[in-house]
Amino acid sequence: MKKKLKTPLEFSSKNLFRIFIDAGLICFSLITATYIRLEGHVSSQIDKFIWNDQLFKILPFVVLIKIITLIVFGNYKRFWRYTSVSDLIKLSQALFVAGIILLIPRIFGSNPRAGDIFALSYGIMIIDLLISIGFLSTLRLIRSYLVEQKNIKKRLCNFKSASKRTLIIGAGEAAIEVIKSISVHPELGLELIGSLDDDKKKHGMAIYDNVKVYGSINDVKYWVSELAIDQIIIAIPSLTLTDQKRINKLCTETEADIRIVPGVDQLAGGHVNIEQIRKLSMEDLLGRAEIDLNTNEVLEFLKGKRVLVTGAGGSIGRELCLQLTKKCNIDSICLVGKGENSIFYTNQELNEEVPGINVEKRIADIRNKSRMSSIFSEFKPDVVFHAAAHKHVHLMELNPCEAFENNVLGTRNIAELSGEHEVKAFVLISTDKAVNPTSIMGSTKSLAEKVTLITSNFYPKTKFTAVRFGNVLGSRGSVIQIWEKQIEKGLAITVTDKEATRFFMTIPEASQLVIQAAAKANSGEIMVLDMGEPIKIYELAQQFIQLSGFSLEDIPIEIIGLKEGEKLYEELLTSSEFIEHKLTEKIFKAKINSGINEYDLENKLNELTELCQLNEREKTKSELKSLLKQLQPIIV
Repeated sequence: MKKKLKTPLEFSSKNLFRIFIDAGLICFSLITATYIRLEGHVSSQIDKFIWNDQLFKILPFVVLIKIITLIVFGNYKRFWRYTSVSDLIKLSQALFVAGIILLIPRIFGSNPRAGDIFALSYGIMIIDLLISIGFLSTLRLIRSYLVEQKNIKKRLCNFKSASKRTLIIGAGEAAIEVIKSISVHPELGLELIGSLDDDKKKHGMAIYDNVKVYGSINDVKYWVSELAIDQIIIAIPSLTLTDQKRINKLCTETEADIRIVPGVDQLAGGHVNIEQIRKLSMEDLLGRAEIDLNTNEVLEFLKGKRVLVTGAGGSIGRELCLQLTKKCNIDSICLVGKGENSIFYTNQELNEEVPGINVEKRIADIRNKSRMSSIFSEFKPDVVFHAAAHKHVHLMELNPCEAFENNVLGTRNIAELSGEHEVKAFVLISTDKAVNPTSIMGSTKSLAEKVTLITSNFYPKTKFTAVRFGNVLGSRGSVIQIWEKQIEKGLAITVTDKEATRFFMTIPEASQLVIQAAAKANSGEIMVLDMGEPIKIYELAQQFIQLSGFSLEDIPIEIIGLKEGEKLYEELLTSSEFIEHKLTEKIFKAKINSGINEYDLENKLNELTELCQLNEREKTKSELKSLLKQLQPIIV
């Protein structure tokens, strides 16, 4: 049996009680308005008519009109305990419309002097409108306030821990929303001490609930010490990148725990609440901007295309899949990976983030060319992003044969299949470790780049591109994950060398730039991403300790020395490469000599393949180094 739907005039007993209360206030409002208009005494004949004859005869009619109008405007569909500004506006609109309806007889010529009880006084109705809005609004606000105070007391009863003295960075709308949210959640144990803002006009002023603006953000270290602050909340979501990095750095120099309100793009116009406030992360300290993928070049490159991603379960591969499906308006995507669990999780994430997208899942090894060929034949991709690779530097030193077969032969398989199936574009995800490589991993990625350039000579219908960038924060096996586990176990944080530097960017930024670079590149080109300034690992470790809520005295940093294959510093270009030109602020094209003798390279690859099949690890290492020396490009 179908459930009967309620009409606007069907109410529960609670709604009827609320209507009864409103009706009483409406009566009192009209009586009060009439009394004020007549200045408390009846003198003239018309005054006597209004007070003695009209008022009490018209009262039921006024109440009826106003209650019906309130019902039509939906004022009884929301609990008074949740009254908001929008509810009060809706209430005012209903009462204003009711007032216009009640004045219709007077507007069309009725006259109280002629004894017409429906000819209401303009002055009385204006006063009545203001009083009735005040009475009904106050009633709802009192109810909302009492419920809020009751909930606060209830939460407070369950709270036993000591309060955390909190300083807000910012004195704008986001800061006020944060203060409001904290004030109604005492169980969080946050004691609001004050705020800091660079607007000098706000200094010394209270922005909300007696929260005072003490001074400028540049003085945060002084105020944290002076006010004995335990926690900082950065509540300026509209910060520029420069200011964001400056403020984040200033706050990390204090001993306080640091939290941050997400950016404007993440808030999407909603109110700031406690759930959205998160810990400051290493990504925040990098202060990297989001890339706009909604450009004509990117859309033309990918709109309506079938995209295949190898290594779709890895950190970069998974993020590529998310960016491609969420922002690039592709037709469908094929996830290819060797690890079934990682592909499963990528698929789950896509289903949650982009419901309805056409996703194909294939478990396959890129070294198995016949298996990959069947996937290409079945899916018929237009664009291929080749992210599958072994990337762990130290492990690949111990397993050179695996590194060569996966990173070089696997790349050759996918590149050749892309050409054979006339895929529109093949994009190799490369690394800064391919530049002047000292490791097996870097050497194999360098060879993978050269294989990509060579393959472009044989398949003119396919655009072959390699995109080169440095480390990404948060990727599996990254230094951040290692440090997190070391802190969890109470161990010292390990750093290879005090002077060691690396390029870093966030996973979303790296993925977005890869897509943009691929759209802009021509065939046979290597694109280099701007990684910003190299960062000292030792300084990064110090910041990480502070962000984890510890002091540098709590967690020691242990220098363990460089492992085999590791560099003291990374590069994005060799001495024989240079920037041909800048495509965007963050994407460059490397000028290299692609005139490699493909026949010599093919022979060398075959020799290395035989060594790997025999598991000749040391010979494989030496042959790789020898081959790379022979293939060093020269300036054109």
